[in-house]
Amino acid sequence: MPIATKKQGFELIPAGVQQAVCVGVIDIGTQPTTGNFAARRKVFITWELPSERIMIKSGDGTGEIETPRVISKEYTLSTDKKSNLRHDLEAWRGKAFTAEEVDRFDVGKLIGANCQLNIIHKPSADGSKTYANVGGIMPLAKGAAKLAAENDTIVYDIPDTGTITFPANLPEWIQAKIRVSDEYVERTNPTPAKVAATPDQAANLTAGDETVPF
Repeated sequence: MPIATKKQGFELIPAGVQQAVCVGVIDIGTQPTTGNFAARRKVFITWELPSERIMIKSGDGTGEIETPRVISKEYTLSTDKKSNLRHDLEAWRGKAFTAEEVDRFDVGKLIGANCQLNIIHKPSADGSKTYANVGGIMPLAKGAAKLAAENDTIVYDIPDTGTITFPANLPEWIQAKIRVSDEYVERTNPTPAKVAATPDQAANLTAGDETVPF
């Protein structure tokens, strides 16, 4: 089953603190912006919420199966001290990164990590809709059992060269986001395009404290 789905008429995920498991880290490339804002490389982090269940159609279409709900948050792919990603990751770990850890950090290490999410309800700009958003992240509560992911997990990076293809379990709405990225447009459009921003990426973080999830 897909790791994430767009809102399909389901009731809003209830507001409040819930245990969550990271099931997706998806590079969506350098996204277009409006006004004077500089384009930035973006990433989706997706969690499933084991206590929030929905019934969806089975893969063969013959019935329904129960599955955890999922929720995602979009970040600029940067570990700068002022970045939202770094702020949330440090809140998730329960401690700040050292300079060495930041230099070696790989967001793919988040897969399977448990946390608590503070879900908030936020109206759209015109007030016509209300959305459930990730308002904050906290470490797993002391004594709480760590849960394994039930949904398929995915770590996806847009390749540096060559044709951009998508894994079978990457939801169509996320594929649509990637198709408007600078990286995708530059490789499918023969006209020159602007150079994509360089993301703050590294690899192979190994936490020295086993009490933190990553």
